[in-house]
Amino acid sequence: IITWTLLILAGCLNNASEELSVDLSDISHMNIGSEMPRLLYADDNIAVIQGAFGVVVYNIQYSLVTNRISYEHMKSYDISMMLASVSQDGTTIFIGNDDMSFSNEILYTHQYDISSKAIKETKEQPSGVFIPNTIETPGYNKQYDKYFDLQYLTSDRIVELNNSFIYLRSLDWGVKNLQIVICQYENGESKVFDVFK
Repeated sequence: IITWTLLILAGCLNNASEELSVDLSDISHMNIGSEMPRLLYADDNIAVIQGAFGVVVYNIQYSLVTNRISYEHMKSYDISMMLASVSQDGTTIFIGNDDMSFSNEILYTHQYDISSKAIKETKEQPSGVFIPNTIETPGYNKQYDKYFDLQYLTSDRIVELNNSFIYLRSLDWGVKNLQIVICQYENGESKVFDVFK
C-alpha cells in the first residue's frame, strides 16, 4: 500500500511539474488593458479566461495555470485577433479570427484540446458553446452586490455553479493581480485563487 501511495504521489508531482511548464514570464509586466479579462468557462475543476495574455486554463484543484494560448502563438495560425469560446463540456476551446467585421456568422477556424494541448484546423462549427452570465457593473446588481468587495475591479461575467458562483477580480490593472473568486450563496464566504502567482 505504501509503495502504491508513493507511486501515485510521484505521478501527481510529475503531472504538476509538467503543468508548471506553461510560460508566464511576461505576465508580471503586462497590464489588463481596456477591459477586464473575461471568464469563458468554469466548473468545479477548471476556469478558462481570456484577456491581454491570450487564453489560459486555470486548474482550481491544483491552483495553477495548466494551459496558455498566447496571441503571439496564434499569429502562426493566421489569427491576429483571437476570438475564443469553450465547449459546453469544457474540453475544447474554439478559436477564430475576431476581425471586427460585425458579421452575424462567427467562424471558428481552430480547435484546441485542453487535455492534450493540441491545436488543429477545423471547418466544423460548434453546435453550441458555453455562455457565462453577463452582469451589470458592481453597484447595480441586486442579486450579487452583497458578495462583491468594491475595492476590486470586477469582471462582468460570472458562472453559476450549484450553490455558488465564480467571477474574476483584480486589485489594480496589473495582470499579475488577477484572481478567481468562488463565492458561496449560503454563507457568503469566498475562496480566492491568485491566477498568476
